[in-house]
Amino acid sequence: MTALKKDQEESGGWPSGWMDALPSALFLLDGDDIVKANDRGCFLLGIENGFKPFNWLASTAFKWRDEDRSYFDDRWKDVAVEDRVPIRMELEVHRTAEQHFQCEIRLSPGPEGRGMLQLVDISEQRFRQQALQDREAHYRRLNDIAQEGIVLVQDGVVLDANSRFLVMLGVKHPEEVVGDKIAKLGFQRLGNLEPISGSGVFDRADWTLTNRLGEVLHLDIGKGKLEDGSEVWMMYDVSDRKRIEFDLVQERERFRLLVQSSPNGIVILVDGLIRYANPVAESLFTDGSEELEGAKFASLFPEDLVGQVELSTRQARQGKEVQEWEVELKTNQRRVMLKWRLTIFDGQPAVQVNLSDMTDRYSLMQERIRAELAEGANEQLTQQIEQRIAAESALKNATARMRSIVESGEDFIIWTETEAHEVTSGNLNFKNWLELNPEEESQDALTTALREKVVSSKGLNGFDLDDRFSRALDGKPQRFEWSVGKVETGDDRRWLQLFLNPIDSPHGNREISAIAYDITERKKIDRRIREALKEKEILLQEVHHRVKNNLQIIHSILNLQKKFVDDDKAIVGLEEIQNRVSTMSIIHETLYQNTDVSRIGFPSYITRIAGNIIQGYQSETKVELVTELEDLEAPLDQAIPCGLILNEWVSNAMKYAFEGRENGTIMVKLSAHDVPEDEGSEDIYIEVKDDGIGLPPDFDWNTRDSLGLYLVQALSEQLDAELKAESDEGTRFLIRFRRPKNLFDG
Repeated sequence: MTALKKDQEESGGWPSGWMDALPSALFLLDGDDIVKANDRGCFLLGIENGFKPFNWLASTAFKWRDEDRSYFDDRWKDVAVEDRVPIRMELEVHRTAEQHFQCEIRLSPGPEGRGMLQLVDISEQRFRQQALQDREAHYRRLNDIAQEGIVLVQDGVVLDANSRFLVMLGVKHPEEVVGDKIAKLGFQRLGNLEPISGSGVFDRADWTLTNRLGEVLHLDIGKGKLEDGSEVWMMYDVSDRKRIEFDLVQERERFRLLVQSSPNGIVILVDGLIRYANPVAESLFTDGSEELEGAKFASLFPEDLVGQVELSTRQARQGKEVQEWEVELKTNQRRVMLKWRLTIFDGQPAVQVNLSDMTDRYSLMQERIRAELAEGANEQLTQQIEQRIAAESALKNATARMRSIVESGEDFIIWTETEAHEVTSGNLNFKNWLELNPEEESQDALTTALREKVVSSKGLNGFDLDDRFSRALDGKPQRFEWSVGKVETGDDRRWLQLFLNPIDSPHGNREISAIAYDITERKKIDRRIREALKEKEILLQEVHHRVKNNLQIIHSILNLQKKFVDDDKAIVGLEEIQNRVSTMSIIHETLYQNTDVSRIGFPSYITRIAGNIIQGYQSETKVELVTELEDLEAPLDQAIPCGLILNEWVSNAMKYAFEGRENGTIMVKLSAHDVPEDEGSEDIYIEVKDDGIGLPPDFDWNTRDSLGLYLVQALSEQLDAELKAESDEGTRFLIRFRRPKNLFDG
């Protein structure tokens, strides 16, 4: 007898040498009995100490459902041996009472009622399929909560869209969009934009979308490609930004028209070079054949004044107050008054020079001087006439000089009045401000116009305007900002910085001297700055929101990773990492929910961290959290280290302090204390105390090999803090660090 025949007889007619060489579990059947199994089959069924034949249909290792048994009977058991064909089915196989898994069973018929049974473990495959489904659902949820609209497009047809895009389009259900041509949804491309480097976007452009509600949205759309050739359109709604840009352009155009029509010359300097000159300035320095833009401003003046021009430019650029001065131009011998101030041009600091043509006034002054000299030649007149003429001349000159000063003021409005806003005098700017015709500039007309201004502006100011004027009449100087204009539209308002000072007239009646400076442009600039700061805070809130979301994703990935880890120590390590990530996530969540993204409230932040750890810890002990927290605030660079230190202390208490107990207490305290030797500083104390078993007798910060204690030491060094650990009726951890009292001032 050959070796092959002998092997076949021992295996019931089947050759057995090849069975152990295969990686799958194989069993030889004789009727309903398993007569032989390879090593892999013995391992799957938990067979040890040698294989013995057994009836596999009656074995407790295979768990049958009624529908599985019916299928087996119809396709195999109740079928004649010669008519049997291979079948497949799934059963739950139990290796031990605790270990069970899903298997695919493959039955193949053999001669004379024999057959082959093959088991394939599909539990890992099922787990992977479920994980993929969970992952797909997770990314679907992330897609739906995104702030930008996301659309999946293939061959110009919409395959899928998130909730944000449905809101943009003005529809409620994806079925209203999926399957439509994206070109027919109301999109219109305006122009190309530069793709963001490293973002995977191959096409970025400025678009408009007319949605189903008839609204027109401005969108910033970036396109990315997937491996299957489909495109992902990511859309950001920039409609508000476009409206703001349009308003700024309109505002700039209005300002340009005002400057162009100004009766005074205006020159804008950047680094000493002329970047803009209005028509009046052009006429002062050129004959119309040359352009001033790009020329060096100092070169337009006589050589002996070049240094003074450059010095005044530097001082104005540094924000210093520059004294006004007059100069005679070398091109046309015109005398101009130069006034310097710091301004903004094309988003960068610049110097504005106002040029007032003083030629005519200077000629008048020269004529007056000659007249005065002529009067001095009449000294031979009688003493009485001489004194009278001198007194009248002095009074006239003083009056003219004061009137000249008052009338020549470009930046201030001056008037005097008595009770009930009765005007007694006013300069030219005052009359222009009241918008009166030259024939209407009588005292009564001025009084009536001023009263109308006062009455119409009462609704625009948050104070009693009449009371301010009454106080000035009572001898108390007043200073305040006065808003005048139309109530309906804030853009038409005009703001004045008003100074009210009491004066006593020669007749004994008290009057008010009112001096007003037009600060409308400054108000508008302040408003734009506040709007820019608000936009910056919104962007920072969005950044914290995205950081918080990314930390939550890391938390979820760690949670998934735990399911693939069998080592208990590794699982504990992953859970500790999750707690630290959750601690950092809480501060970013708190920041994007705050209006002020530079600081958070310490009490709510500490309470959330400690409460989350106690609630999330799987412990048989019922632990109560007790807090004594002062109302303090913390910046980001203090909140994160303190939160991580608190996480380690509370986690240690939950792991070690209450072993074998039904109840326990953890107390968290937060307080601030003055520093006697340093009035500008304060000490911050954070204490965590439990009523557990206490610290080991040999506890030492420097000899512990725990990552948590190492982190606590490293973070305390970052805060320049002092650490303490005490064990008296429980465990008490304390951290103290110093910071300035005025940390959040300004």
